[in-house]
Amino acid sequence: MNMTQIKYFLTVAKYLNFTNAANALYISQPALSRQIQIIEEEIGCILFTRNSRNVQMTPSAKLLVKELGDIYNEYNIAIAKAQSAYQGLTGEINIGILDGTRISDLFPGVLSYFHEKHPNVEIKMQYYSFRPLLEKLNAGELDFAITLKFDVEKRENVQFRIIETTKDHVVMHKDHRLANASKVMLSDFVNDVFIMVSADDSVESPKLILDSYQRAGVKPKIKFAPNIQTEMLWVQAGIGVCILDSRNSLKGSEDVRFVEVDGISDPSLVLVWEKNNTNPYLQTFIDHFTYYN
Repeated sequence: MNMTQIKYFLTVAKYLNFTNAANALYISQPALSRQIQIIEEEIGCILFTRNSRNVQMTPSAKLLVKELGDIYNEYNIAIAKAQSAYQGLTGEINIGILDGTRISDLFPGVLSYFHEKHPNVEIKMQYYSFRPLLEKLNAGELDFAITLKFDVEKRENVQFRIIETTKDHVVMHKDHRLANASKVMLSDFVNDVFIMVSADDSVESPKLILDSYQRAGVKPKIKFAPNIQTEMLWVQAGIGVCILDSRNSLKGSEDVRFVEVDGISDPSLVLVWEKNNTNPYLQTFIDHFTYYN
């Protein structure tokens, strides 16, 4: 049974009148009767009983109305989606954002543009820590990642654009002895617990901090966090201090203080994408995101 025959069957079931059903289908009544007969022969069931006054569905037909109706609806929806996608009318852009990154001012312009020019393109955003963010980008589950430059600049399979040049800060509890300092050095924290994400989450982040400590000639007391969210929570709780950039959402917290520090890394915020990404809206998003930011 093909989709045309399913349509014929469902139309007869709707009207329970072969003449009215044939008119709705723009075919002759004998042709419709013949198609129903072919369907009945194919499935080995009588679907309609007729007399001079009316047409009735058999129990088999009543079962098929629901089952084939669902199939026919799903078929039509799938065809409509395919046609819209072919015409460039629908699609989605998946964006991963580094945990703790403040982005509320980055998207209004590009979201407004897509809503106006491509209203059926859905932009989805989700937060991740360093490792899952890049894993999902590499797997093609994300079209873009918004993260820090040092974590992607050595990766050959990606391209990126700088969104904003940010600064490193030592972040500490508001009651820390250096909370009111205007600037600090890493050597000021030799007796503090220094929190950083583990190499399992980011190879580059702890390496950069430890290299900076080595250049300063001091050995820190280190506590590794499994991800950025944990690192942020520990600092808020006063468990230790850490390095975060000026885009981190903790900067608005009353519980902690951000104090500038030199010589750690270039933590600039970047928009990153895979070189082989085939999303048809990729370049449009890049161009307009860059334009509005």
